[in-house]
Amino acid sequence: MKNRTSIRGVLTLLIILASVAGCAGGGPGSGIVIPGDPTATPQASLESLFSEIGVQIEAAKPGSKAAIQLQQKLKTIGSELAERAASAVRTRLFDVDRVEGRIPLSAIEREMGNLNAIKRWDMDVHQKISDEFNEELESTQRSIGEGEQSLANLSKDRVSDKLQIIEKLLALSGADSESQTRYAQQRNDILSDVSKEAEEAILNEDYEKAQGLLSIVQEVNPDDEASRQRKCEVDGKIVLKRFTTALETGRFGRSMGLLTEFSETDCFGEIKDGLAEMAEPIVEAFGLLGEEAATSNQMAVAYHRYKDSRTISDLLLDEKNDLPGISAFLGQVYSAHQKAFKAGEFGVAWGCLGVMTEFGTTTPKIRQSIRRTKDELNRRAIPGLTAYPFEDSENASAKVGDAVASKVVQHIFRTIPSDVLIVEREQLERILDECTRTDTCTELDTADFIVQGTILDAKVETTRKVGSETLRIVTGAESVTNPEHARWSLLKDKQRADTMEPARTIDRDVTEDITMEVTNVRKVGIISVAYRVVDAATGRVLFTDSIQTKQTHQDEGRQGIKLGNFEQETDFVELPPDIEILSGGEGLSQIISNEIGTKLVEFLKNPEEQYANDAKRFVNEGDFVGAAQQAAFAIVLLEIKSKEIGMMREELKDFAMKSQQY
Repeated sequence: MKNRTSIRGVLTLLIILASVAGCAGGGPGSGIVIPGDPTATPQASLESLFSEIGVQIEAAKPGSKAAIQLQQKLKTIGSELAERAASAVRTRLFDVDRVEGRIPLSAIEREMGNLNAIKRWDMDVHQKISDEFNEELESTQRSIGEGEQSLANLSKDRVSDKLQIIEKLLALSGADSESQTRYAQQRNDILSDVSKEAEEAILNEDYEKAQGLLSIVQEVNPDDEASRQRKCEVDGKIVLKRFTTALETGRFGRSMGLLTEFSETDCFGEIKDGLAEMAEPIVEAFGLLGEEAATSNQMAVAYHRYKDSRTISDLLLDEKNDLPGISAFLGQVYSAHQKAFKAGEFGVAWGCLGVMTEFGTTTPKIRQSIRRTKDELNRRAIPGLTAYPFEDSENASAKVGDAVASKVVQHIFRTIPSDVLIVEREQLERILDECTRTDTCTELDTADFIVQGTILDAKVETTRKVGSETLRIVTGAESVTNPEHARWSLLKDKQRADTMEPARTIDRDVTEDITMEVTNVRKVGIISVAYRVVDAATGRVLFTDSIQTKQTHQDEGRQGIKLGNFEQETDFVELPPDIEILSGGEGLSQIISNEIGTKLVEFLKNPEEQYANDAKRFVNEGDFVGAAQQAAFAIVLLEIKSKEIGMMREELKDFAMKSQQY
């Protein structure tokens, strides 16, 4: 006990001494140091410092200098703490998903409870963020009020609109809020009524109405599996009804479109078995329609009816039924193929073979026919191009037309070898001679495009300027009296005796001005070309353009000179000769050829796109032979380039069959 009393006394003494030291140091808070940069100070340190200053303020005399200083320090620390808290609140609200620009009510209410700490640290910051909160709160409440008013004004039959407004109100209320629970119950009540109405419509066989009502339920609640299955059943009944109606009215294309579209939906697998009950008689009916059309030589109609029969069989029966009269039809198709091949209508011939492989067996004979037909298409699908030597202008100082044409062709071949077949000029001339001699030009491979051009100008302009340049140079050295020795000689005898005698003379450079002749030579090569692409068959100009480019070379030469010890060798002007500027490897003819080639590549590339467009144009004109030819060309090039062909094979078969009716 005695020891404890002693310890307590020591502690009391220390507290008294500390108080005295505090008074001696200027009063409460004089030892508290505010960080130079509060923004860089850890949160815990700031909070501790804020509490410490608060304790000191309570101990300080109100209105005293110390109290004022402490209040200022408290304001500095509190302001930083408040700004940090406000920033955190704003960040959390910023991350909340807004509903048409509004913050959900529950998110605002949740964050409002975090404002008390800000109020404790700084009233000004608290007031500012409170104003922001109130503005957001009023905006959200106003939107909720408007939504509720709109909901109340809607009539009972505006179900979709009501549900849409309720979904918005649910989002505006936010998660785990009382109002959200109320809106959710309101939505569920409406959905329950809609489901009941849909069931009633199904009982009355009003499937279109039931489909619309079930679509509403599924849109609002996509996870409702029972509603999804029920809607699939209704969709199937509607498709079946429309399909049957289309068949009865002879709208076969429409009926197959409906079935094909429905087969791509998620519901098809679930109701496929139900639809299969009516499939077999329809398959047979379409087959008989095909046989009837084939007997009447209506090849296109027969093809589509057989195709419809096979499609229904594949979709609903998972098997390929025998088609009535198909053998006779395929015999007609093969005859059409042979006739088309002989006439050079290779697109039609290929389309006919496609129909045969679709419905019949691919025999060795058919394979041989496919290969022969495709070879003919390959030879014709890639457009041929040749270039005549560009004509040189009489004003041109160099003849570069042949070189330019050759380099243009090389550029095109290097860039798009799969799009253009280069026909050498000599080869084309031999073909044209054969055309003239035998009058069988249509059977020969000729160029589809001819590139022609004229060298408007090809010259090198040389300018020479002769001037002079003056330099000050060192031409030698001379011996002169040393100024140091002259000063030494003026010293008194005793001083001279004590000082080392400098050299009597020193050497120095002899400098002179020289003027030398300077020759500046500048060569500017210019080449300009007008060129065009001509359709070889019609002579029609398809593309025309003109282009010019230039190249500058410049150098200086200096006159040789010798004076004393200085010697300047002659510096000759070194510039490439004119022919190299115009026709060299890096010359103007190469540059302009590349520029022309780049433009022609843009014009000639991807001919399959033009073929596809031409096929559509021919269809609109009723020329199915031409449409088949263009479509076949497009398919061949797409295959070469490993590009997506899409529906073009099906279109080709359709064009081939339709061509037999005209």
